[in-house]
Amino acid sequence: MKLWVKIVKGEKLLADRIFRTNLPLEKDSYEEYLQEICHQLDLSTPVSLSSHWHHLERFHIAEYKPRDFIEAVDFDKVIIEDVDYD
Repeated sequence: MKLWVKIVKGEKLLADRIFRTNLPLEKDSYEEYLQEICHQLDLSTPVSLSSHWHHLERFHIAEYKPRDFIEAVDFDKVIIEDVDYD
């Protein structure tokens, strides 16, 4: 499984990272992956709703807006894209 994580402000890409693991992408493990990704990017972990998971599962992409974070953030969105799907 491979997730491409992008931090975006306006139209500018502030940071990105590829997160890889040999384990499959499943709803239960996604929360752990999200925490690890945010830790690597030095971000607080956003509140992940079932709609985020459904978008990732169905469309292979999920977006987190500033309202999804408890702490104030200085970007417009975090995009998580599944780039290793069949």
